[in-house]
Amino acid sequence: MISFHPRSRLLPISFFLACALASSICSTQELTGRFAKDDEARNAMSHGDYAKAERLYREAIERDATSATLLTDLGVTLQIQGRATEAIQVFERALKEKYLPETYALLAEQRCISRDFEGARPMLTKIMRDHAGDSNVVAIVAPCFLDLDEPLESVKAYTILLRDGVYPKDLALIQLSKSYLAAAQYFVTELRQRTDGRAYVTALGQAGTSGNPRSAFPMAESVSPNFHSDLGFDVVLAIWHKHEDDSTLLYQLAVLSGEQSMHQIELCDRSYPDSPYLAQLQFEMLADQGREDEAVSGFEGLIHSHPEMSDLRYDLGMLFRKQHQWDKSLAVFQDELSANPKDERAAARVSEALGQLMRWTELQNFLTPRVQQNKTPLWAMLDLAEALEQLEEKHSAISLLSKAELEYPSSRAVHFRLLHLYRTTGDMPKAVVEAKWFKDQPS
Repeated sequence: MISFHPRSRLLPISFFLACALASSICSTQELTGRFAKDDEARNAMSHGDYAKAERLYREAIERDATSATLLTDLGVTLQIQGRATEAIQVFERALKEKYLPETYALLAEQRCISRDFEGARPMLTKIMRDHAGDSNVVAIVAPCFLDLDEPLESVKAYTILLRDGVYPKDLALIQLSKSYLAAAQYFVTELRQRTDGRAYVTALGQAGTSGNPRSAFPMAESVSPNFHSDLGFDVVLAIWHKHEDDSTLLYQLAVLSGEQSMHQIELCDRSYPDSPYLAQLQFEMLADQGREDEAVSGFEGLIHSHPEMSDLRYDLGMLFRKQHQWDKSLAVFQDELSANPKDERAAARVSEALGQLMRWTELQNFLTPRVQQNKTPLWAMLDLAEALEQLEEKHSAISLLSKAELEYPSSRAVHFRLLHLYRTTGDMPKAVVEAKWFKDQPS
C-alpha cells in the first residue's frame, strides 16, 4: 500500500486504488498491463519529475479516458506543481467516472487550499461521517480543519492518525497538540460570552501565576449536576453536546483541552526529541512570544536541514498570517510564488495579504491576468471584485461576479456579493432576484 506523504502527498495512489478496487475495476491481466505502463510515471513521481509524470499520465488517460485511478494520479501531479484549479477539474472528472474516497478527499483538500471553504466544508463533514475509519482518507484532509476553524474535528482527525501505524507519530502528536490548543481557545471564547462564565474566565486567567487552571472546579461542581471533575475530554465533550448552555462544561473543556495540548508536546519530546515538527512548534512559540528573529532563523535552519519538509516556508508565511503581520506574510508568499509562478496556493495567499493591507490597485494588477484564464479560481474572482469595488469600479465588479456566477452557480459568496453590489448601485430588480436565490436555498 502506498501512503500519502503528510501534507504534500508526494506519491500517486494508483497502486493502492487499483489493488483495493481491483475486482470492480478490471481483471488481473488488465491490471498487470496497466501497472507496466504506469511504472514509469510512478518512478518519475518518486524522483520529483512531476512534469514528466504529468505527460505520462496524460498519455495513459488517452488510452483509458474513464479510469478514475489514472485521473486521480494526474490530479496529484498537478496539485504538487501548485496548479490547484486544474487539479480540481481533474479530480471532479475522476469522481464522475467513479466515486473513490481518496479522490473525494483530495478534491476537498484542494478546495480548502484554494480558500473555497464554502465548498470544502460539507465535503469534510461527509468524509468524517463516512470514512473516519480510513486513515488514508483522513490523512489527506486533516490539515483542513484548523484552516476552517474546526478544532474539534481536527482533534478527532489527528486522534485517528495517532493510532495509525503509517502516519508519522511525531507529526500526529504535534498537530494534535495544536488542535487541542485551538479547541481551548474556542471554549474560552465561548465562555467569555456567558454572563455566568466570568468566574471561570478569571480562574483561567490566574492560572498563569497560580499554576492551577482547575482552581474553580469545586465551585463548578457545586452549581452544575453535569460537572464531574474526574471525567476526561471525550466524555465531557459528549455531555456538553447535550447541555451546551452549561458554562461549567465550557470551563472544564477549556482546561482539559489545554492540558491535553501540553500532554501531546510532552509525549513528543520524550519519544521524538529530534523531531523537526517539534522544533517547528518551538519556533512558532518563539514567534508568539515576539522573538521573531529567533523564530525566522529557526525556520531557515529547518528548511536547510530538512528539505523534504517542502511546506516549511509556506508555514512561516502562515505563521505571520496568524499574527496578522500581513507585510511579512506577503513577502514570504511572494517569494514562494517567484520560485513557482504556477503555485496557486501561494498566489491565493498573496492576494489575501494585499487585500488585508488594502493595497487595492496592486491587488487589481496582480489578479487581472489570472481572471482571464479559461477556468478562474473562485478566490481570484472574489478578491478582484473586492478590489474593484474599493476602487469605485462597482459595475466592473458586478460584471466579474456575473461571470463567477456562471462558473460557480452554487457559491453563496458570489450571490451575497452581487446582492450587496446591486443594492449599493440601486439595481433593485436584480437585488430582488439575488435575495430570492438565498430564500430558495435549503437551510
